[in-house]
Amino acid sequence: MAKRQKIKNLEALNTEIYRLQLKAKNTADNLDKNFDHFQHHYASMTMNSFFKKSASGGEKVKEKIFHSVWENEKVQEGLGKIIDHLADKAAEGLSHIVDRILHRKD
Repeated sequence: MAKRQKIKNLEALNTEIYRLQLKAKNTADNLDKNFDHFQHHYASMTMNSFFKKSASGGEKVKEKIFHSVWENEKVQEGLGKIIDHLADKAAEGLSHIVDRILHRKD
């Protein structure tokens, strides 16, 4: 980056104006580039701000949502009831099969 110089004549003034115009153009180009980057990545940046990644960086949004649902107490109770019901039905079915097998052998 050029250092600012004292202006002593018209040629130095024109040189300084040109330098500042180039600097303004480069700054505007850089701003446009950053704005385009922001527009392109806005959605992912927003999601990352709401659903922060774990320290390892590997946890995804789906995993985070699933983990939150899985840890819910009501979900755990509901799953417990379903599993108990299925276990009861399986035990009844197994008992019925054993009864049928034992009656055939008699």
